[in-house]
Amino acid sequence: MANRRIEKGSTSYPPPRLTASRNYVGAKAKEILATHDITGIKKLVTILCHAKETEQETEHLYKTFAHHFPNILAVKLLKLYMSTNDATTNPKIRSFSLSLLASLLNDLDYSGAGLKTESLKSIKTHLNTCLYELESSDEDFGIISRIVSHVAVDVFIENHPWDELCSYIFSLDGNKRALLMFSELPTLLDEEFLMPLLDNGLSSKIFKALDCVDEEEWLVGLVAGFSLMLQLVTLKKESLVKDLFYAILNSVWEMVNVKKREIVVRKGLLKIARKVGREALRFREPEYEAVADWVKMIQKISGVSKITKKVVKMVQELLDNLSNCVFVSVSERQVLVLWKQCTYRFCFFCGLFMLVWMHSLILVLPFHYNEVGVEYIIMDKF
Repeated sequence: MANRRIEKGSTSYPPPRLTASRNYVGAKAKEILATHDITGIKKLVTILCHAKETEQETEHLYKTFAHHFPNILAVKLLKLYMSTNDATTNPKIRSFSLSLLASLLNDLDYSGAGLKTESLKSIKTHLNTCLYELESSDEDFGIISRIVSHVAVDVFIENHPWDELCSYIFSLDGNKRALLMFSELPTLLDEEFLMPLLDNGLSSKIFKALDCVDEEEWLVGLVAGFSLMLQLVTLKKESLVKDLFYAILNSVWEMVNVKKREIVVRKGLLKIARKVGREALRFREPEYEAVADWVKMIQKISGVSKITKKVVKMVQELLDNLSNCVFVSVSERQVLVLWKQCTYRFCFFCGLFMLVWMHSLILVLPFHYNEVGVEYIIMDKF
């Protein structure tokens, strides 16, 4: 019996992670997140950027923050990117903070949680500053565009205006960045947001890009043209939809048969497949029918190889998976979001009441408080 006790206490049973301690996580959250200073988050991100196997505790701490405090963490990561006046902040660390933020927002979208109203306002304000006041590399701009896309979903679902974003897009010089930013936006834009873009030459930039020799600009023009086509379908702009529809088809035909750049076409179709994959659940019948018709016409283009047709088929398969789904409008989606939020709060308070009734409040409440309550308190400081 004595020997068995010794074996149980041996090193074959590793000690629990330090980050598994609620007190440790709470202390670190207060040190890193509940402060205006970015020193703590910069140290955390720096260690993650230079990831080593020996830094598993840091990685686990970050994942814990991302799980329990995603809204505050999102604000802190964006503030770290904005710290251009801090000479001690390496540009590589700033760029890495953007990548972490994009990944965090993607996980929130995937989980259906979305951003809370308090952090949404803060992130939107900081993003406006990033767009208008900070210079960014092409790589960073691509990540910022994806971040804007994630934030825009919550902004437009809640019917908040984003005039600054609209003004920024048509103020950009050249086609590439303006079209890239637009192509990343969700298919939730209303006429009030979209019409100023059209009045300031968005469609002309797309037509010009589709006729461009530069491959990267052509790719951006292809996805932007496809995105605008989807946006215009619901606004019943049939004439411009047809113009875009045939401009894309003619451009694809020319790239395949005249310029012999079918590989570039394939890249563009893969980007469109990813776009449809992100947006498909938001499609209503008009968008679904427009994409289905577009797929059929692409498949009929002469000279397109079997490999390219397989890429097009990916888009069709995404649509087929939706064939039995119910298409909901934006207003109906808002009801679903509100219902989900109310259900979550109701379940939380019911669960809290049951915990009190079961006399386990002392053990469990501190952790629940960290999960839910602390975020609202900390957000008041930003």
